[in-house]
Amino acid sequence: MNLLLAPIQSMTTACYRNAFDEIFGGIDKYYSPFIATTDHNRISKSLLKDILPEHNDPYLKVIPQLLGNNGTDFRLFSSAIVELGYDEINWNIGCPFPMVTNKKKGSGLLPYSDMIKEFLDTVCADIDYTLTVKMRLGLNNPEEGMKVMDVLNQYPLGGVIIHARTGNQMYTGKVDLASFEALASACRHNITYNGDITTCNDFFNISRRFPLINNFMLGRGALSDPFLPSAIKGKVVPTENKMSMIKKFHDEIFYYYKNILSGDKHLCDKMKEFWSYLSLHMDKDGKLMKKIKKCHSVSSYFEIVNKVLDNPSMWSDIPNQQEPLLPET
Repeated sequence: MNLLLAPIQSMTTACYRNAFDEIFGGIDKYYSPFIATTDHNRISKSLLKDILPEHNDPYLKVIPQLLGNNGTDFRLFSSAIVELGYDEINWNIGCPFPMVTNKKKGSGLLPYSDMIKEFLDTVCADIDYTLTVKMRLGLNNPEEGMKVMDVLNQYPLGGVIIHARTGNQMYTGKVDLASFEALASACRHNITYNGDITTCNDFFNISRRFPLINNFMLGRGALSDPFLPSAIKGKVVPTENKMSMIKKFHDEIFYYYKNILSGDKHLCDKMKEFWSYLSLHMDKDGKLMKKIKKCHSVSSYFEIVNKVLDNPSMWSDIPNQQEPLLPET
């Protein structure tokens, strides 16, 4: 069984991946936030900054992800990535944000299976790396995803990651496990399940329902509870030790960004994003995030967060049962 960390734009960058693996572990593959392919004559290092080997722990398995709908541009970027030493690249046709989908990129490409075929005809010609795909059930409905899967089955892909929602759902509503099952059954490639694994119970229920699936992608669940991947694998961290690990994680992220961002406001804004996930287990009434959102200086920021980071009792575990539960009926 393999656990994968989802690419979350502006969050799961190299510094985050390195610190997460060092402190919490449990993840087998880390997917980088997407790099948007564009029309370039050559690819500069600045475009690939997040995946440069010097920024990434060499012991981590990092999978670069590209977003685009032009096969020629994709080939140029993928060639530059392979030159960095990577042997696997993920194509994002799952991003649900309107600024992406309105350009027929991400999940906005899913209604256009003919464009996907044209793209793959170009990209898969003489391919010298493993290409995987991350998708959703469709943009508007699961029928779109089934047409796309008919196309994907015609190419030598290394696997398909399926988020069990449509693009238009964004991250709202429940995952559609019946439609995921139909799409996964139609796929001839190795399947990874993605969507709403936020507790061990979620994982056990999903893995029991789909016993042939061995790969599971965690996203918001792992960012909110960084102990979750290891817990799924049976490693339990005593609750009283968790805040010291969270503090170390926070400090590594904070001081990394302190060295590259200009001004207290930019730094505080970046850390607000960090806490928007992590506060789930320490902020049941939302008061902590309200205070953090009002911070515009480092001094006021630490005045608030130190009360959290120095308090071992602040972490509140969501109950995680270590035996599979039957799905709700």
